[in-house]
Amino acid sequence: MRVLIADDEAPARARMRRLLDEIGGVEVVGEAADGLEALDLAAALQPDAALLDIEMPELDGLGVARALGPQGPAVVFVTAYDGHAVAAFEAAAVDYVLKPVVRARLAAALERVRHRRGPDLEAVLARLAPRRGPARLAVRCGARFAVYDPDRIAAILAEDHYATLRCDDGRELLSEEPLDALQARLDPGAFLRVHRAAIVNLAFLRELQRLGDRRYEAVLSDAQETRVPVSRERLPELKRRLGLGA
Repeated sequence: MRVLIADDEAPARARMRRLLDEIGGVEVVGEAADGLEALDLAAALQPDAALLDIEMPELDGLGVARALGPQGPAVVFVTAYDGHAVAAFEAAAVDYVLKPVVRARLAAALERVRHRRGPDLEAVLARLAPRRGPARLAVRCGARFAVYDPDRIAAILAEDHYATLRCDDGRELLSEEPLDALQARLDPGAFLRVHRAAIVNLAFLRELQRLGDRRYEAVLSDAQETRVPVSRERLPELKRRLGLGA
């Protein structure tokens, strides 16, 4: 089994490598000190499994897991934090190993990975944070990942085979992911699909302009003053979210 280790503490990575050597049958193909490096290494090395700490710089373990998606390596979270997360992961993740890591427990987690992979990871992530989106969003852009603060994204627009993320300062980021996939990773309380080709961050909604015959356009307060069409089908939900009448 080819394994990637991701932990921001060098002693923890060293201990993990020693335990894996003792267990045997495992090749450590890479080590990452933060979430963004973990994504880059996972894309380059294609490991079978990723052992992820949850609390990491740049992008936490949950953000890494979301970006890797179901086609990525099997994910085992290795963390010092328990709380409500333990029960959620034990019920639905590939595995969740609590620090300090014990060799027998790590071996059991690897055995679960070998039999691949248990219930859907997205269900686990949803149970961990059901009321909010990720603090950092990793988006695949060709051979690299870009990490953004979702609060700075004003709108996401579908264009040909890409999605364009428009940020508050006028920057644009092209993503290979479709709108449906991006929407699933955003906070539903902050972002709303207002058109089949557009998602808006409601915090940036400055005006809702009527163009006639139930045709509306959302005007945003980002640097580009982005204008987004609002479809008839999605207009009632937008009005509801804004506290307007039918």
